Amino acid sequence: MQVFILDTTAFTESRLKSKLGSSDLEDIVRKLAELIRDTRLELGSSYYMTPSTWNELRRYLIGNGVSVETVNELATWITVKAPDKLTTKLPASVFSEYISDMRKRVYKGLRVAEDMVSRAWRECSPGKERECLGDIIRSLRDRYREALRKGIIDSPEDFDTVILALELKGAVVSSDAGIRNMCEHLGVMVIDPEHFVETLGRMLVMSRRMKRGGIEG
Repeated sequence: MQVFILDTTAFTESRLKSKLGSSDLEDIVRKLAELIRDTRLELGSSYYMTPSTWNELRRYLIGNGVSVETVNELATWITVKAPDKLTTKLPASVFSEYISDMRKRVYKGLRVAEDMVSRAWRECSPGKERECLGDIIRSLRDRYREALRKGIIDSPEDFDTVILALELKGAVVSSDAGIRNMCEHLGVMVIDPEHFVETLGRMLVMSRRMKRGGIEG
């Protein structure tokens, strides 16, 4: 039996459109719900999301035009479970590395801010401060976000997903770099959403062929 813990990117990854031959998010969610339903019923696969991740996904889907009916159909086949944070253990080496990484990122973020202040001093001539500063602030936000958040766990929702996977010994389905990096450090299997779709499809095909072969035999 396969156990999968789903991140929001399991449904929102942009590459899923071409993989599923879908034109919109509604169709993507509907087809994924069908795959999850069929593998759960035919193969006994299990699908989990944490409460925080499910709530985040539900808000996103409905806010982006997915019908409540389709969202409810998806919810039928996914078990929402909070991770056991009290007894699930994490290696101290993971926290040590995380703290070291965050320290480097803070200094990098500080350098970004200093560079932007220097740029504002050089480029913003009197009378054009508003337009000039607006462009610099946008650039600062982008570079600061990349310096401090790219490639690390930066939200409770992401952390909960990894902890639940560790607890259930399941595979995480995500394209988020931070989730993937922590999973690799913890020895948790992680699957890209595109590969996830391929895997489910392949599992169903093999199972149905075996069943047909058994009947014909």
